[in-house]
Amino acid sequence: MAIIDNKGGVAGTSLFDGILTQAHAEGTLVIIQSPWGLRTSYPTGAPVLPLDSWANHQRSDMKNEADGTSVERISVIVPRNPFVRPDLQNRHHCLCALDVAKLMEWWPGTPHSPHRNASKVRAIQRSLDWKRVAQIASYLLQDEIEKVPDRIDEFFRDIYEPKKNEPGREWPPRVSKVITPMKSEFPTFSNILLHVNGAEITPTSPSNQDGAATLTFNANNPELRFSVIDGQHRINGAYFAVCLMHEKKQEEIKWEIPAEVFLDLDAANDPPRRQAQIFIDVNFNQKKVDRSLVVDLFPTARAKSDPLDAKERAQDIGRKLMLEAGPLVGMIQIPGIKYGVKDVITLATLVGAIEDQLPLLRGAGISSLDAQTEFLAQCLTAWLEASGRFEPLLSGGVLDPENVAYQGRVLVSILDLVPAILWKLKRVHNLVSDGTQEKIRKLLRETAERAGLLDENNVFIDKSVFKDRKYLGSGGIGLFRNTLWAAFGSTDSVRRWGPERISEAANEVRAKARRALSSDGEDD
Repeated sequence: MAIIDNKGGVAGTSLFDGILTQAHAEGTLVIIQSPWGLRTSYPTGAPVLPLDSWANHQRSDMKNEADGTSVERISVIVPRNPFVRPDLQNRHHCLCALDVAKLMEWWPGTPHSPHRNASKVRAIQRSLDWKRVAQIASYLLQDEIEKVPDRIDEFFRDIYEPKKNEPGREWPPRVSKVITPMKSEFPTFSNILLHVNGAEITPTSPSNQDGAATLTFNANNPELRFSVIDGQHRINGAYFAVCLMHEKKQEEIKWEIPAEVFLDLDAANDPPRRQAQIFIDVNFNQKKVDRSLVVDLFPTARAKSDPLDAKERAQDIGRKLMLEAGPLVGMIQIPGIKYGVKDVITLATLVGAIEDQLPLLRGAGISSLDAQTEFLAQCLTAWLEASGRFEPLLSGGVLDPENVAYQGRVLVSILDLVPAILWKLKRVHNLVSDGTQEKIRKLLRETAERAGLLDENNVFIDKSVFKDRKYLGSGGIGLFRNTLWAAFGSTDSVRRWGPERISEAANEVRAKARRALSSDGEDD
């Protein structure tokens, strides 16, 4: 047996960073084997690098043959695609799972390896959104990542760090120091799409009826070309997560990510024309899932488990307002499935507005799901009654086309007034009651009057007038919210005030409400 010491000598067994590594000589090679079974060979007499970085060891764990080749054989499925043009039927593609650590060796590789293209590696690094990479890693780990720039530098430096003094380059990348995960019980992601030149697919049986085959290539071949059509952030994020998990558990971590691999669609030195078309098909031609539909599915995915945070509580409240309680039952829109009533707020927009108000509701002693739902429901009912635009409809009904009182920008602005409403209700003991709803209706009615939002019939202004006052379009929702806040705290009409005066008055009223809610002070 040989010892591998911290100076690179070879003679027995030793510990590196708490990891026992064994080594022994086989002919002209020294074979190094870790406890988890990884084997790396070095010529005898050559210095042996300590394993102080698992990421570097994992990426360089290639079973090199004496002739310098490193043949990879990967089991794949070759699906038939009858929709591809006849002249492209011989351009194969396959479905497989690829070890993310090895994939980082094949793509992007490193600028330091003789057969890798340094300019390609730098181009990939330029296009990466490192915040997104870290978010993917945090999601996979279901854990918060701290000191993110330092950790990125630690694990990616040998891949992406630019040459010293290269102009216009920055390393490590600028990114938030802490990244928190989006919660999931089964973290995973969809197929990445790869393109390869220099590989071949061989059926495992002569009949090839089941599509089983082997993808074969020499990883050390200078002619091998891996490129990522779609999924570069997922690959880097997965690699980041694997490195962090290994560091924490001190054991081998291997993750094979799902991949669809296309072979020789474009020649190695030709423009990636067909690859670009696939990227366009995947990212632009396919329709994204409607946000409101996703919000509606979140409570279903959690089943009966309690919400983990304010976002999940807001989803629960939004769903109850859509299906069970308040004036918007059957009306809130999920556009992706054509649920609800046209020109009524969408579920995603409503949930976002609710989430902003939850800390204030808890501070006012409104803490249970039912109590929070009922309080917000009575605020919405009070608004619609105060506006004179209350139209109790079921899903599939139609609003008066001039009625904007149900629109997202209006209802979000009304919910934005919750701090002011709670301020005026500080001395009310029962915040969910018919009497409280009437107080809120009166507050909102007076606010609308002072804001000049009621017409000669004492009804909320028509859509055309709403547009003429520049409440639609860029900056419109901000102006509308400020107008409501300024009018809420004023005793006079603010209709003739200019935007600057309205903004200044609104900020003063907001500050006054916050002070009142945070103390036992003024509440009138």
